[in-house]
Amino acid sequence: MWNKFLGRMLGGALLVAAASTAAGQQDSVDLSTYQGPGIISPGAGNIGLRSGEQVNLRYYAGVSGIVDTNLQPFVSDAQGNLIRIHNLYGVDVSGGAYGVHHWKRAQLGLDYRGDYRQYANSDALNGSDQNLTLGYTAQLSRRWTLDLREAAGTVSIATSQLASTPAIDGTALITPASLLFDSRTTFLQSSANMTYFQSARTSFTFGGSGFLQEQKVTGLSNSGGYTFTGSVQRRISKNTTLGATYTYSHFEFPVFHSNSDSNAYQGTFATALGQFWTFSLQAGATVTEVNNLLTFALSPELAALFGQASITENAYSHTIYPSGMATLERKFRRADLRFNYYRDLNSGNGSSGTARRESANVAFSYTGIRKVNIGVYGGYYNLVSIGQNTGAFTTYNGSAGFTYTLGHGVSVSARYDVNKQIIDIGHFDRVSTRATLGLMFSPGNLPLALW
Repeated sequence: MWNKFLGRMLGGALLVAAASTAAGQQDSVDLSTYQGPGIISPGAGNIGLRSGEQVNLRYYAGVSGIVDTNLQPFVSDAQGNLIRIHNLYGVDVSGGAYGVHHWKRAQLGLDYRGDYRQYANSDALNGSDQNLTLGYTAQLSRRWTLDLREAAGTVSIATSQLASTPAIDGTALITPASLLFDSRTTFLQSSANMTYFQSARTSFTFGGSGFLQEQKVTGLSNSGGYTFTGSVQRRISKNTTLGATYTYSHFEFPVFHSNSDSNAYQGTFATALGQFWTFSLQAGATVTEVNNLLTFALSPELAALFGQASITENAYSHTIYPSGMATLERKFRRADLRFNYYRDLNSGNGSSGTARRESANVAFSYTGIRKVNIGVYGGYYNLVSIGQNTGAFTTYNGSAGFTYTLGHGVSVSARYDVNKQIIDIGHFDRVSTRATLGLMFSPGNLPLALW
């Protein structure tokens, strides 16, 4: 069912994209800036950018040595204690593609990463991780644009480059960086939006998305759901845009017999601060209703009376909390500095149902004109289940690395990732790391970029 669903969603997106490209008959516009500074389309958006700049599509492949410490599989010993695996080392073969491609009235953004790892001192966690983000924006006519976005992947190591790379989609309901166990998680999120430009200043956007998240191990919960969104944006000056957004969300968690319905009401503000800074803010409130089925064991007397060993009750919770997001970005000549903050709904990490996510991160990327790319990233994630007493799950992660071009498309690449996880009940506290050093091949004029 998973393969059929993934194939149909990707196939449908490509068919619509091809049809929309052929349908456009009007003069083109700059799809990345038409709605004003700080307003990013839910299609191509900022997918495929490196150091804040659009680059032509390029591919890369390479091999690296890796060292992983303090891994946490979904396994316990005979006493019920979680088992951790220390100091694994081996070889990682990786590849990918990223960049932006333009047509006269359309734009495609691609960011794909994949790898296969083989440890020398253990076979338990050998495997492959994959992560794809694909965005497409097309100008159908003078007043209409179409935005499509696909995010799909399978991740099993919390400190892998696929989980630790800065998020490029603030609307993603699945966050690989919040992975609790080093176990297989497979996910897919598809979205489609239409924007109507009433004038050069006013636009209306409406659309929706659906997602699936599958946990390989028994005990963690799969999840799925959908959202519907509507917004209006008014560009009040050359540098400033105001707007309002409404989002309805429905989530399902089969293992926990839990589902939720949420309504988010938010205002938006985006502006350019001088020549190089842009700031965007989305703030409001989210109303969430959660239903959980709870099972209670009966005493022997009541079990004999009712003819059953347990009873099931419905638990209902109603929560109102502030929500929104904020982004501050500084563009340099060959570098980009970005600060992000999010407070919104999330599908969790398989250990709980509907969760409130609060996260903040900073990412810096510099691409030298000839040989060097440097990337630094730090992030904070906090997940609190709504309607379930599973405590607060907090992650602090950081990454730093560089690539240096040796010549003829060959680069040396080095990177270090660290991940600290805390749960405020149960005394769970873990720090895991990954170090990589290897050679990469990628033809192109610019240095190979980490993010």
